[in-house]
Amino acid sequence: MSIKVRLEIDPNGEEEIIIKAKSLSEEVLRIEAALRGGSAFSSEMELKQGGNDFFIKTKDILFFETDGSKTAAHTRDKMYYTELKLYELAEQLPHYFMRISKSCIININAVSSTRRELTGICEAFFEGTAKKVFISRSYYKPFREAVKEIRLKR
Repeated sequence: MSIKVRLEIDPNGEEEIIIKAKSLSEEVLRIEAALRGGSAFSSEMELKQGGNDFFIKTKDILFFETDGSKTAAHTRDKMYYTELKLYELAEQLPHYFMRISKSCIININAVSSTRRELTGICEAFFEGTAKKVFISRSYYKPFREAVKEIRLKR
């Protein structure tokens, strides 16, 4: 991908960065994340399992959850740990991750289906695994809006 870069200096104007793109590609999203300061996990992040450090692709992480003082990162078949708190992850993860409860951040792109009960409880499921998460009632509407914005506009 060839990117044209242009810098304009306007002593009387506000600082502004505009990204013009033909489509919302992964490359454009990486550039946006880098400009917003959230590039730390745009492609991979370092996670721990046992005494080993692993570099896991961010897109392969289904969700993060806290249990007491530990923060776990779940992929389809494994669970890793990070020393970061959920609020730190929320600030740094790519735009397709969002908070869905007090103790969980989900990868919207990894969700294959949801089920909402009459009681208002909503479950999110992932393809190729039995793992699931619960979406709190207060986060359900923002979750649905994010799904429409991110997944349905492709």
